[in-house]
Amino acid sequence: MTPVAGTTVGTWPLEEVVARLRSPGGYPSFAERVRAAGCCRRPVRLSGQVTATGPTSAPVVVFDTATLPDRVLLKACGTRRETLCPPCAAVYRADAFALVVAGLRGGKGIPDDITAHPAVLATFTAPSFGPVHRRRADGTCHPTGRRCPHGRALVCGRRHNDRDQLVGQPLCPDCYDYEGAVLFNAGVSELWRRTTIYALRELGRLIGMSVRQTERTLRLSYVKVVEFQRRGSVHVHAVVRVDHRGDEHGSPPTVSGELLAGALLAAARRVSAPLPGPASTARLAWGRQADVAVIGDNDDGRRRAAAYTAKYACKGSDADGLLDHRFRAGVPHQLELPAHLRALAETAWRLGDRPDLGHLRLHLWAHTCGHRGHFLTKSRRYSTTFGRLRADRQRWRIEQGHTEEGGDVRGSPVMGHWRFEGTGYRSTGDAWLAANIAEAERLGRRAAWEDRQWASATAPAPMLTSDGDA
Repeated sequence: MTPVAGTTVGTWPLEEVVARLRSPGGYPSFAERVRAAGCCRRPVRLSGQVTATGPTSAPVVVFDTATLPDRVLLKACGTRRETLCPPCAAVYRADAFALVVAGLRGGKGIPDDITAHPAVLATFTAPSFGPVHRRRADGTCHPTGRRCPHGRALVCGRRHNDRDQLVGQPLCPDCYDYEGAVLFNAGVSELWRRTTIYALRELGRLIGMSVRQTERTLRLSYVKVVEFQRRGSVHVHAVVRVDHRGDEHGSPPTVSGELLAGALLAAARRVSAPLPGPASTARLAWGRQADVAVIGDNDDGRRRAAAYTAKYACKGSDADGLLDHRFRAGVPHQLELPAHLRALAETAWRLGDRPDLGHLRLHLWAHTCGHRGHFLTKSRRYSTTFGRLRADRQRWRIEQGHTEEGGDVRGSPVMGHWRFEGTGYRSTGDAWLAANIAEAERLGRRAAWEDRQWASATAPAPMLTSDGDA
């Protein structure tokens, strides 16, 4: 075994590892439990049993955690955040990909002819709340600029790389509109809702329909994800599809993808929403940077659009996972946050104290700099749901006819009796072993993928007969 990343030989938890190896079942039994939990980094520990109705209608125990190491079952935490648990986030990302791509090429209950419906991939950014360090296409930051009211020159002659911690930090923190940034994050969902309404009306105008005709005839189905930029503001990536209202998965409307792209861009330039707060007269709007690309008819284009969208579903408020959990009593002083992110989180917490913003419940969303709700949302008729994908996976496992211990339960009603015992592994040694198992599994999957790629690349071409048949 090799140490996990960031672990040195001097810090190996040798005593705990040896204790695990000498425990009943040893390493093979522990590794089997870890793999059954998807190599989760912080699994939920459960104790209990599963019973099934036997031939005499009497309950029969088909699985009992008393037979497992430590007498507990390890269950994957199921988080979507990659900074918390990469293995579980990978499963979530795969489900997100299946959800998005089903609305583009069919499957998962969506007919295959959905591919004929025009669809686009749109990206809308947040407006500027003050100049920040950046990396432009030519590599520069702010080669020229004015002097702000606080006496700072809004100039930076450096060439930042992607890992530079300065990227996203304001040139003048005193000039930065932190309240505006937090309230934009809090109101971005309403801004998106209005964007879809404006876009549908603009699409109807482009094809010669009235507003009422358009609303009765067409529907925009979508799936969107929000991504946190380095400056702490969110922008939106969305796959948008045109359907017939009432027959969303039927014949495609006579609308081109180019018309849909033009309608979305026009809507993004015109739409606005009231800034949260009853006394405010300001409006929310998208930033100047917006991009809408038509998704190609080929399967590769649809697959890439789905993969591009799904990868953002596992990202959090910051790259290091410092803001992965809600605050209980304000932003902790011991939390080593960058100054800019700390200012955003503290602003969100402070705004949560205002009575006129009480409906936003910003204390609950200070760790996301004011953004409320899910990172991935979709319209009802776009495609399948996460719940159905998980149910299909569970049904598949049940159809294999095996419980955790291999007992046959097909056709028998089963019932679980569980008790929560805690989260995470019992010791640092167990966590270290589990991390090594996860790394070995990852390398094994990578090697298998490379073998398949090599086999397909070196496969001989089919022999042709004189008639041209293979």
